[in-house]
Amino acid sequence: MKKFFAICFISLSVLSCSTDSTDDDSSSVSDEVLTGTLEGQAFTFEGGMAFSSTNFSDEEVYVLNLTNESVACETDLFDYGLRISVTVLKEEGVQNEVNIVTQDGNELPSNNIYESVEITMISDTEISGKMSLNKSESTISPESIFEGTFTIPICDN
Repeated sequence: MKKFFAICFISLSVLSCSTDSTDDDSSSVSDEVLTGTLEGQAFTFEGGMAFSSTNFSDEEVYVLNLTNESVACETDLFDYGLRISVTVLKEEGVQNEVNIVTQDGNELPSNNIYESVEITMISDTEISGKMSLNKSESTISPESIFEGTFTIPICDN
């Protein structure tokens, strides 16, 4: 039964991948706060958090989690209603071919691969950047169309 669930989850994650993108040049992304729709619902960035980690290539990365709620480092990620998650290298600049994951609460996440995120500032306590996504609605996933800037705290793991 566990294997069946795992296979179903992986299959749905792969099937929900999207490569729709309006423009891979994130320098054209609005300098306004990140807003739009996320999983078919109105979304305006309010808060989030970043964590240090390493990826499969043993590179130092930040795992960014953005939400439309005011949250602190102590908030459990699973308490987020709407969430955008992305893993980026610990460096400023445009990063291509990243996976922007969108999720509505406890629903299955939607992967949006081959996207671009620009990290504009990294300090000891915060990370800022901008991103956009233009994923049309499909039979298995609502639309997620958003763009703008964000700044979130870097939290201890």
